[in-house]
Amino acid sequence: MRKLLLLAVAASTLAVVGTAAAVKPGVSITASKSTVVYGGTVKLSGVVASHQAGTEVRVLERAYGATTFSQVASVNTTTGGEWSYTASPAILSRYEAQVGGNATSRVVTVKVRPKIVLALQSRTARRGTFMVTVNGARSFTGKYVLIQRLTSSGPVNLKHVKLGASSSATFTIRLPQRRARVRAVMPSSQAAPGYIAGYSNVWKSS
Repeated sequence: MRKLLLLAVAASTLAVVGTAAAVKPGVSITASKSTVVYGGTVKLSGVVASHQAGTEVRVLERAYGATTFSQVASVNTTTGGEWSYTASPAILSRYEAQVGGNATSRVVTVKVRPKIVLALQSRTARRGTFMVTVNGARSFTGKYVLIQRLTSSGPVNLKHVKLGASSSATFTIRLPQRRARVRAVMPSSQAAPGYIAGYSNVWKSS
């Protein structure tokens, strides 16, 4: 009777282990960073469960607004079953990896900031005229950016600047006699949907 009980326990244990192995993902995925600026890249990588080199891994993407995942790359694993792919998300995107018939990894999300460029057009002793341009996969016409002066106690908002048809605008601000640092910020309320808050380069007076 005891032997039968032990055999039953052993069989039950093997069944559990077998079930765990059956649901174990065939491929993993990680992202080197969770946020990029429009035009930037992120490294996606992982390992296949078999740890075999030469295994095909399909990389799938679902960009903001899409309803399904689409394949963007096919890569082969290297030593130890490792794989990698450099993605260039143009807007908030989700990625997953597939191997074999239906083994799919978890989903990783990469958020995207719009690329904001601030450039001085002209200046006088006390005023500066700048151009700000916001770049992304869609237009930001009608949105606004905050123009800030960076101080030792934190950023100070100087004005709201509404973007024109080319997602850009020209504006003039007063400049202090001492050194100034100026930047443009697009709040998340203006960057959305599909983008998070963005920050321009910092312009510094000489």
